[in-house]
Amino acid sequence: MPVRKRASKARPDEAKAWMMYFQSGHDFFDELVDAGVVEDRHHVPRDLAEATWRRIGNDVLAYMEEFYRGYHPPEHPIWAEREFGAPGQMKRRAGR
Repeated sequence: MPVRKRASKARPDEAKAWMMYFQSGHDFFDELVDAGVVEDRHHVPRDLAEATWRRIGNDVLAYMEEFYRGYHPPEHPIWAEREFGAPGQMKRRAGR
């Protein structure tokens, strides 16, 4: 009988943990620290943030839409969209 894949219960909800950082560029509420992603909320490595945005950016945008349902949503583009481009899309580099 094949083994069923299950999501790890130990991993925090990444979209929830990264939402504020991707929205503003700052981890105001220590969500990334609490999730164990970084040790200091003032020093989030840019390459880690960009790689995570490419991987789960669409999930973060969907979570934001649900989070702000019934409230005034943030204006787009959010910080991560301005800095890294659309989620899942590689940023164009010079010479390519």
